[in-house]
Amino acid sequence: MDKKRVNYTSVDMSQWKRKEHFQAFQSFAKSTFSQTVQLDITALLKTVKSNGYKFYPAFIHIITRLINAHAEFRMAMKDGELIIWDVIHPGYTIFHKETETFSSLWSYYHEDISQFMKTYSEDVAHYRDDLAYFPKGFIENMFFVSANPWVSFTSFDLNVASIDNFFAPIFTMGKYYTQGEKVLMPLAIQVHHAVCDGFHVGRLLNELQQYCYEDHGQA
Repeated sequence: MDKKRVNYTSVDMSQWKRKEHFQAFQSFAKSTFSQTVQLDITALLKTVKSNGYKFYPAFIHIITRLINAHAEFRMAMKDGELIIWDVIHPGYTIFHKETETFSSLWSYYHEDISQFMKTYSEDVAHYRDDLAYFPKGFIENMFFVSANPWVSFTSFDLNVASIDNFFAPIFTMGKYYTQGEKVLMPLAIQVHHAVCDGFHVGRLLNELQQYCYEDHGQA
């Protein structure tokens, strides 16, 4: 397991505007919620292809870039207090055709996509033949992305048996498809209501769609 130093800031509950909401959704109204959207990735696919990148890690980089800009997606409980990680890194799945199972890996996030793609490629190459669930181990400051490239969907929900203090967002990508002149991709996000509301999810998804529309030169 990686021993890189992890930095965070403790939340001052006495000054936090969502204190009552946090307490409610941690007690009598304990809940998560999910939302699925059909992202227009027409322009993004062209950008990714022109840069010679694979779509899956490129999209993981975009998600990671955007959620690191918002504290509500970087929250966790540590040593009995609510904290905000300085940065969170993506955990993602790779599929093993021979066993029809998957492994969960993670890679350090880099703002520079070329550096992230290099790290991602090295991690996948190193662990691609390891069938363990967590072949690289586990780090505290991570969120989760997975892909279900075999099917498109209009709704996707994870049923977490125990949601106590599990605040990391979870993203699920579906099979993208053509509709008219557009290419759409299902994307589901699940969050814990104690740290995140519909407003926050909506803002993130709108930012993500806007990012997909824009020509960044590089994905």
